[in-house]
Amino acid sequence: MTVDGYINALPAAQRNALLRLRALIKSHVPLAEETISYGMPAFKQNGILLYYAAFTNHMSLFVMPKVLDQVRPLLDGRSTTKSAIHFTEINPIPDIIVAQCVALRLAEIDAKLVAKKAKKSNTK
Repeated sequence: MTVDGYINALPAAQRNALLRLRALIKSHVPLAEETISYGMPAFKQNGILLYYAAFTNHMSLFVMPKVLDQVRPLLDGRSTTKSAIHFTEINPIPDIIVAQCVALRLAEIDAKLVAKKAKKSNTK
C-alpha cells in the first residue's frame, strides 16, 4: 500500500482532511520521506517524525508522547491518547499546533542523533 492509496481509499471528508494535513506537514518538512508504517501514513526524516490515520469516528495525528506532553496544554481539551491527537474534518488540529509538533519532533530526533554521535566519539 502507498500513502496515496491509503488516502484515496477513504471517504471524501476524511480524504480531504488528511490531504490538507499531509500538505501542511510537507510544507514544514519538504525533504521528509513519506511511507506506510504500522499500516498508517508516516513522515520520516532521520527517523519517524509522525504518523496519521483515519478511523471510523475520528482521525489521529501520532506525534510521540514527549511531543504530545509539550503541546497538550494548547489543545483546549481535545481528545488525545498517550501519543495521538484526535480530530475530525469539522474540527481539524490548528495549523500552528501541527507546526509545533513537527518542530518539536525534529528537535527530539536531532538531539538523539547528537547524543548518539557523542557516545560514539567517547568510545573511540
